[in-house]
Amino acid sequence: MHEINNNPGIKPPLKRVRDRLLALVGWNAGRSVTLPDKEIRQQSSLLALSSDTLSRIFCHLTLRDIRSLQKVCVRLRDVIKADNTLAKAWFGQFSSPHQNQLRMAINVKDKEQLHAWLESFSNDQALLNWLTDCRTESVYLPALLFFTRAELMSKCENYERVTKAIIDKTYLANSVIDTPDHLPMEFLTKVYSAALSADGRYLVTANGDYTVKIYARKADGIWEINTTIPHENRVESVIFSPDSQHLLTICLNYTAKICALGCDGSWEPKTIILHSGRIKSAAFSTNSQHVVTASWDCRAKIYSLKDDGSWKYTAILPHWSSVYSATFSTDDCHLVTGCHDKTVKIHSLRADGLSWQVKDSIPHNGIVISARFSPNGRYLVTASRDCKARIFIKKADGSWKKISTIEHNGIVNTATFSPDGRHVATASYDGTVKIYGRKANGFWEEKATFSHKDWALSATFSPDGRHLVTASRDKTVKIIAQQDDGSWLEKATITHDDKISSAAFSADCSQVITASEDGTVIITELRRNPSLPAVTD
Repeated sequence: MHEINNNPGIKPPLKRVRDRLLALVGWNAGRSVTLPDKEIRQQSSLLALSSDTLSRIFCHLTLRDIRSLQKVCVRLRDVIKADNTLAKAWFGQFSSPHQNQLRMAINVKDKEQLHAWLESFSNDQALLNWLTDCRTESVYLPALLFFTRAELMSKCENYERVTKAIIDKTYLANSVIDTPDHLPMEFLTKVYSAALSADGRYLVTANGDYTVKIYARKADGIWEINTTIPHENRVESVIFSPDSQHLLTICLNYTAKICALGCDGSWEPKTIILHSGRIKSAAFSTNSQHVVTASWDCRAKIYSLKDDGSWKYTAILPHWSSVYSATFSTDDCHLVTGCHDKTVKIHSLRADGLSWQVKDSIPHNGIVISARFSPNGRYLVTASRDCKARIFIKKADGSWKKISTIEHNGIVNTATFSPDGRHVATASYDGTVKIYGRKANGFWEEKATFSHKDWALSATFSPDGRHLVTASRDKTVKIIAQQDDGSWLEKATITHDDKISSAAFSADCSQVITASEDGTVIITELRRNPSLPAVTD
C-alpha cells in the first residue's frame, strides 16, 4: 500500500485557483453550463489541463476544498469522481499509524466478507461488486472502501442493531482457576473492561474473578476461550497494541502485565511492570514498540520491546505528585502526563532515543485526569476535576497556549480527539457528552451535546472518525454519527442490566463491543434499518 499524503509543506494557491475556475465557468452546483464564446474558452487554461494534471493538483487540497471544487462544473466533478479524489482526501486526514490500522482492518477480509461488510448499508449490487473488485486494482482501496461506507452510513436516520455475540461471564461456567473465596458471587461475575484486537481475531475481557480471558474467533464466527491469564487482584483494564501482537493488563495490586501472541495462537505473559501505588493508566506507543504506565507512586514508567521479543525498562519520568494519565504522541517522540498537582507535563525524547526531558508544564485549576495530543501533534486536550476540558495549541516557539474551554457541571472523565483531529469529545459526571469541532481559523466551537440519565463515563470515536460511542452508569451505550452536513445525530442505543464498563468500535467500524458489570460482553453489528429505503450510491 502507498501512503496518502494530503498535507504537504507547500500548498498551491487554492483560493486563486478556485476563484479563477468560478470566474471562467460560473457557480452551477455541478450542472453543465455553456461558456460565452470560443475566445473565453481558449483563455480557460485551468480547465484545459489534462485529468492527470488536475488529479496532481487535487492531491494537495483539503477535503473541504475538493467538495467545493466538485460543484464548480461537470468537468471538475467528473475528474474528482473518476480519480476517487474525495476518498483520498478524506483518508489523508488521518495520521500514518491510523491509516495503517485501517488498512489492517480491510486486508484481513476476503472478498465475501468485504461484500457483506458493505452490503449492510447498501442494496446497490453494482456498486458493491465494483468496490469489491477494486481489491487487486487500487492501492487506495482502504480509502475508497472506508469513505464509501461512511457516506452510506451517514444517509441512514438510524441503525438496526444485530447482536453477533453475547459472552456471558457466568462464574461457574467460565472460571478454570482458583479464585478468592472472600469475594461474593456478584463480584466474581463482573466484567470491568473488554477490547477487540485491531485485526478482529481476538477479544479480551477483564473479569471479577481475577482473570483476563482471551477469546479467539473461529471461522464460523463463534468466539471460544483461547487463553486464561490469572492475576493477583482485580484487573481494571485491558488494551491491545495497535499491531494486535501484544496485550496490556492493569491490576489493582499495583502491577501491569505485558502479554504476547505466540506462534501457536495462544497468549503468554512476558513482563510484569511494578509500581508502589495504584496504576491509573497505561498505553502503547503508536508503533507498538513502547508501553507507558502512570501511577499514584508519582512515576510514569516506559518499557520497550527488544529484538529478542522481551520487554525492558528504559525510562522513568518522576513527578512531584500522583500521575493519573500518560500517553504518547502519534510520532512517539513526545509524551504528555496529567497529574494530581494540577499540572500537565510535556516530555520530549532526547537525541539519544532513550531518555526524556520535560519541555513544558501547563498549570490547571484542578487535578488533571487525562491529557492527549491530537493526531498531528499540534493540539492538546485535557480533562480535569474542576469540571472543565481545555484545548491548547502549540505555538511556533514550542510552548502551549489555551484556545478553548469546554465547561461541564461535573467532573470531566475523559476528553479525546477524533482520529482526523477535527473534533473533540468529552464525557462528564453531569451526564452529558459534548462534541466540539475545529473551525477554519483554528479555534473550536460546540457542535452537539448528548445526555445520559447518569454519569457519562467515556466517549470514544470510531476509527473512521464519523461515529462516537458513549458509556454511562445509566446502563446504556449511545451510538452517535456525523451527518453529511457536519451535524451529529444519535442513531442507536445498546442496553445492559448494569452500568457500562467500557464501549468501543471495532477497527472496521462495523461493530461495537460493550462490557458491563452485569457480567456480559456484547458484540453488536450496526446495519441499515430494513424498514427504510435501500441506500444506493
